[in-house]
Amino acid sequence: MNVLRAIGMEILGLFVEDWIFALAIAIWLGVIAAAVAFGIGPPAGRGPALFLGLAAILTASVARAAGQYRK
Repeated sequence: MNVLRAIGMEILGLFVEDWIFALAIAIWLGVIAAAVAFGIGPPAGRGPALFLGLAAILTASVARAAGQYRK
């Protein structure tokens, strides 16, 4: 059973290398989807909010990675 789990994690790791980055994107998409579903905020502001949130997540991920390689 541990072997199957290890194989599954390796295969998943081929597609998702940075777990924190992927989780942050999934959470932000959920927040935006909830805002759309419940009608929170103006409709014209949801697109920019999605873009700015994803841009911030990408920037934080790049900064975190750059800090790891600086050593």
